[in-house]
Amino acid sequence: MRKLGQTILIALLAAGTPAFAEAPFPAALDRAAVPLGTLGEPINDAVILGNGDLNALVFAEGNDLVIRVTKNDVWDARLDSPLNPPMPTLARLLELGPQPEWTNREYILPAGSTWSGKDAYHAHAYPCPRACGVLRVRGAAVPPLVARLDLRRACLDVHTSAGAYRIFIAADGNVIVVQRLDSPAGQPAHVQCAVEPVQSDDIPAPETGGNPVATWVAQQIPGDLDWPGMRFALALSQDGPNACASVVTSFESSAVAESAADLARGAVTSGLSDRWKDHMAVWETFWSRSGIAIQDEVLERVWYRNLYFLRCVSKPGVISTGLFAGMLDDKPAWHGDYHTNYNLQQTYWSAYAANQCEITEPYDRLMTGYLPRARWLAKTVFDLSGAYIPHVLFAFEAPDPATAKMPGGRQYIHHVWGFTQGVNGFSVQPLWWHYKYHPDRAFLEQVAYPAVRDVADFQADFVARCERSGDRVVLAPSVSPEHWGWTANFERNKDCAFDIAMFRYIFQAAIEGARTLGVDAGKEARWQEADRLLPDYPTSADDAQLVVDVKDAPPTRYNIPVPTTPVFPCDVITFASPEAERAKFAHTLSVLEHNGNNAPIMLAVARARLNTPDAYDWLRTELDRRERRNGTLSFNRLDPRYKFNDFGHYTEMFGAALPVTELVLQSVGDVIRVFPAWPGHLTAEFRTLRTQGGFLVSASMADGTVGEVRIESTAGGTLRFMSPWGKAEVKRGADGTWAAMAPTDSGVIQTDTAAQDVLFFRKASS
Repeated sequence: MRKLGQTILIALLAAGTPAFAEAPFPAALDRAAVPLGTLGEPINDAVILGNGDLNALVFAEGNDLVIRVTKNDVWDARLDSPLNPPMPTLARLLELGPQPEWTNREYILPAGSTWSGKDAYHAHAYPCPRACGVLRVRGAAVPPLVARLDLRRACLDVHTSAGAYRIFIAADGNVIVVQRLDSPAGQPAHVQCAVEPVQSDDIPAPETGGNPVATWVAQQIPGDLDWPGMRFALALSQDGPNACASVVTSFESSAVAESAADLARGAVTSGLSDRWKDHMAVWETFWSRSGIAIQDEVLERVWYRNLYFLRCVSKPGVISTGLFAGMLDDKPAWHGDYHTNYNLQQTYWSAYAANQCEITEPYDRLMTGYLPRARWLAKTVFDLSGAYIPHVLFAFEAPDPATAKMPGGRQYIHHVWGFTQGVNGFSVQPLWWHYKYHPDRAFLEQVAYPAVRDVADFQADFVARCERSGDRVVLAPSVSPEHWGWTANFERNKDCAFDIAMFRYIFQAAIEGARTLGVDAGKEARWQEADRLLPDYPTSADDAQLVVDVKDAPPTRYNIPVPTTPVFPCDVITFASPEAERAKFAHTLSVLEHNGNNAPIMLAVARARLNTPDAYDWLRTELDRRERRNGTLSFNRLDPRYKFNDFGHYTEMFGAALPVTELVLQSVGDVIRVFPAWPGHLTAEFRTLRTQGGFLVSASMADGTVGEVRIESTAGGTLRFMSPWGKAEVKRGADGTWAAMAPTDSGVIQTDTAAQDVLFFRKASS
């Protein structure tokens, strides 16, 4: 059983704060603070607070501050699988493809069967995360109001005509502090709080209760034949200036209300200074790991803010966050679940290069936990070996569908988008990225390689059963992610650029993993042969230099920018690719049309990777047009207004720190490049950003010239550094001697390192 309880503390503290150790660029971090003149609109003004598991949205309703509380493991994990159609199979799909009578291409049904109605996904809001409840701080939002989210201290300060408050969720011990910085003349300072349930018509009514020292709301989430359900309680205890609340789930206690009340009361009566110090120590460590200071206020604050938001909803050991940070609605859009055709992966993208790899652990655990089910899907749906991960996952799915009591293995799979072949590899790619940025043999052996190996095995089987076209295969059938659907005779279901690139990436990763571990030598040849058989990327019939998403399809207005995915996130078209290939994808980037929803971060990184002339300006414009008053980024540009922008605070947008990093540091293909796409007329500096190979890099640039570069090896191995000066000098350690080192013809300086080695590079003095 996990450590009991997740506690929220609302308390009045002394105005002083402890000394804060310096982040690499404290002034830049402070510039990223979020000032607010109103908290009245939950979508535009709600402030995100959190400790990685317990998190909250803070906004105003009338004269009250509302703290809407969520916790990562509070899920309604029911799945009404009797509503689902029969499980689709590849064999049946291949039978249906050529048939003109296949009129309802939304479903792959067995011969002679019919099905109608809504499946489990479309019939209910669940499976979905649920809000825990609301804490209402009465009279804490009397206008006029001025608020400030301080990222450095992870707290919200609110000043009103009725008083001043400080709110934070303690990083250690799950504590929110509301600090009243003044008190009415002649009266003791105090806060007045109430705890309220979040009502929903598809779960039982919440229970309320209390004792002399606490009040609570408790909620039962029903189960099904394979899910036992869960229970949680939000309890509140108050004592003068302090009000404390706690959330406890049935994963932590068999008596959630009583345990929550005990935790709340214990928190309200305990000293707060140590709790505040512990909170500050955790955030101090977080911000000390890396930093940037760049001559662009928009990009700089986006970088810091989105790392902060990510840390609010993720840390090691918790359930992975879903599509939204906090629940503005009791029935979140798209179930608030795990979409693996880009949304979930993008949430974590900022962490690797920012030297925050550990906060991606919930994603790693979600995928490794899904592998038994993925192996079952590979066999059941495709009759292939290995593992297959579809595009929709939920928390708390039973790992072994073969023993499920619910029909169909208690599995939901979309009969169209669930067949996008590249999503399988895309789902495990972040595990490989984690290993590449933080090389650790045990992690490779136990986490990254088993997942990559199983997906590579599936891909090799899939390639083997594809039809041949000359010395290549036709990679089909598949579905371009979120485009076309199933088409007659699979006319637009062949040779998807995303599939080709992700297959290639996973084959290469599996081969590297096997060689590193010295295992599965017999598989290498098969993976290599399958890689060799992959087709070329599809291009437009009217323009051979324009990549399209699938063979024989015209260019379209893309939702996910499939034609450029080989550059990013698939990482197989790089700066080191043949010039003709780079030119083709740069041209594709320049003319690709997108609807603005799912494209900007991927397109921005692709531009930075290819160093297109518009890389900087394009990213800055996209981020500037999406930035809300509360510092979050909207799903699409804020003008014109789209209704889906208001569905919630999209966690996928927390990946926005990555394209900012990519302007100043890249390491795709294990080659470190500093300031590869940063405009020379702007100054920039960064410290201890992380690269593939586990190197921590610090560098600066002014007047278009790169200064001295410091690189620390955390894991040893070969360092490959693209010299920004041509001829260069290097020294090992601060007291070492400078020595000339000529780069290769490709401009790369290569040298072996041991763990903890520190190397300095500079332009050759001659």
